Amino acid sequence: MYTNIAYLKFLIKSTNEHGVHSPFVFDFVTKGLYQKKKIITLCNESAELKTLSKKQKIVLSKILNYFKIHTLNFDVSNFSKATKKEYKILYINNLSTIQKINLEKLNAKHIILVDGIYSNKQSFTQWQKIIQNKDATVSIDLFYFGLLFFRKQQAKEHFKIRV
Repeated sequence: MYTNIAYLKFLIKSTNEHGVHSPFVFDFVTKGLYQKKKIITLCNESAELKTLSKKQKIVLSKILNYFKIHTLNFDVSNFSKATKKEYKILYINNLSTIQKINLEKLNAKHIILVDGIYSNKQSFTQWQKIIQNKDATVSIDLFYFGLLFFRKQQAKEHFKIRV
């Protein structure tokens, strides 16, 4: 019941590419999330992703394709290592896991994908606290997932995007 009500509230407050004023996020939305191709990559290869719905797999695939990510990280300790050329993405389905990450060490090529931000009221409250963190400069709420970006060159912003 909570998820249904949360989804209705999300639909009312969310926007599409026309409500986005960040060039980085606008490109991501128009060239990544709103692409017509439904290529599902990596989603069937991992045991952690078996529980995702078809819609979640499509959205995840579009994220991976846009950022040209070939490896999905599930291990927090391996994720924080520096990267300058290729994007790295960390898949989290437990919001308390984010406390184990030193967010100050992450750069613009690190992305944290959080699953289940609307699974219950506590998860949503935790998500709200996470997006307030000063190191997570760009946060995107897709309802199915939350995305955190660490772009120091960009002003802190939060977006709710319908997909």
